[in-house]
Amino acid sequence: MIEYKQLTIDCVLDTLREDYPDKAAVVFEHESVTFAQLHRVSVTIAANLLDMGVKKNDKVAVLLPNSLEYLYVYFALFKIGAWIVPISTRYEPDEIRRILTDSDAETVIYQDALGIFNYDEILLSELKHALPQMRNYIMLGEGTLTGSSPFAELLKPASVPLDERILEPIDPEDIAILGYTSGTTGHPKGVMISHRNLVETSYYGGKLLDIQDDIGFSIAPLYAAQGFNAVLVYFVSCITMKWISNFNPNDILSHVAKNGINLFHTQPTMWSLILAMPYCKPGLFKDLRKVVVSGSLCTPFLANKIEEMTRCTLINAYGIIEATGLVTMTRLDDPPDVRLNTVGRPIDGFEVKIVDKERKELPKGEIGELAIKGFLMKGYYKNEEKTREVIDEDGWLYTGDLACYYEDGVNLCIVGRIKDMVIRGGFNVYPVDIEECVLNFDKVEDISVVGQPDEILGESLTAFVIPKPGELLSEGEIKAWCRGKIANYKVPDRVHMVSQFPVLESGKVQKNILREWAVEGIPAESQFLLNDRIVKGMAGQL
Repeated sequence: MIEYKQLTIDCVLDTLREDYPDKAAVVFEHESVTFAQLHRVSVTIAANLLDMGVKKNDKVAVLLPNSLEYLYVYFALFKIGAWIVPISTRYEPDEIRRILTDSDAETVIYQDALGIFNYDEILLSELKHALPQMRNYIMLGEGTLTGSSPFAELLKPASVPLDERILEPIDPEDIAILGYTSGTTGHPKGVMISHRNLVETSYYGGKLLDIQDDIGFSIAPLYAAQGFNAVLVYFVSCITMKWISNFNPNDILSHVAKNGINLFHTQPTMWSLILAMPYCKPGLFKDLRKVVVSGSLCTPFLANKIEEMTRCTLINAYGIIEATGLVTMTRLDDPPDVRLNTVGRPIDGFEVKIVDKERKELPKGEIGELAIKGFLMKGYYKNEEKTREVIDEDGWLYTGDLACYYEDGVNLCIVGRIKDMVIRGGFNVYPVDIEECVLNFDKVEDISVVGQPDEILGESLTAFVIPKPGELLSEGEIKAWCRGKIANYKVPDRVHMVSQFPVLESGKVQKNILREWAVEGIPAESQFLLNDRIVKGMAGQL
């Protein structure tokens, strides 16, 4: 670790440029960029953005896939003191419009097209009339519509270099990122995160990971909190980050096997796919020493499978964007049962407690809502009412997550979301209990359980199950597996076989959509069908 003049992200980059100019900052796909190069390109972009009228506290929306340009833009905006507004490339046009409007963004930097989305058409044709405040459209790629500036212009030498300008000073308490919640319930809310919080949580996280001369690897998108948090943990720890553009299990396995990766930031959903691949073998992870799993709940069953396959130390972490993305972690020297069954204990700077519905602290051992105090957001942007709903006068943030202390009374277990708890016939049912049970069935790849309205029981239990490739499963088999392993009132009332779950970029399953499927039916593209691959797999076992 190194000391920074002040706890702002622009200062982190300045220090890295001065102390490690020739060290690789990031290796993206096959292109390597040193800290000096990252600094040089970022300050050039910053100067050109200033010439376009972007200034401190302006909101700049970024709609890009993982790319070096995205990283340059992040650090350019930190230099100016503008607020970055990351937007998911998976959002539909109306979701993009809503965030651009709510954030008061006057500049948007975007990819011309990506997958099925033509952002040039969406922004300059479909949405432009609804965005009267927008002054600058900066496009990466080759768009066909007029009204945008090419990103390449930002890379040209500026009229006046940044170091010859008088810039507004940036304070550690200034806002660095205006990140939007995933919006699983209601519309996304803008979360204001300060420079200090991002730097300090990254510093403490890296310290607990005992980062020395590691080579880090992350596949999370930069528009997700987990994605930029991983970048900053690596940079604050002065190590090289390796990075790829898209999530593809084949590419990820190849990258880990061939590039000397020894520290890997991951998501549980990713591991469910990787571990199902027939050629996933321990030898592919020979250089890997530490795996960080965060973004959504990692069950003990999955955590154990990850450690068995990788033969390295798994670090379970928990965080939410309202608390800068990282709150608790297991430790490298924790015993296996703690690392596999809990999300650890708070990093430096955080306090936690578990409370009841009246927000009174519960005795250890009881399940309640997790409340945290420490590196919290400045609030929801332009939404004081919602901010007051989740942060009380004493500075406690109420997360909406159900938790309890592990049997040691020190480490935390996340049970699920309050809204995911099902009250079936008067009994509280936590879906994770059912999911952990069914995941031990060797024919099951993944499972997610939700409640749905029931006239007699109040709520009933519906399980969505992804069978392993080549396996044919029935509702009866799942129910039979559960009986005798969990209480009878926890056995699912209905079981649906599906080919995929609706998943957020953070890796979280969108249970609100699963509840809709339970009532309205499963979309055709997610239905489990006896396709040729499955039939052939079954035939091979006969």
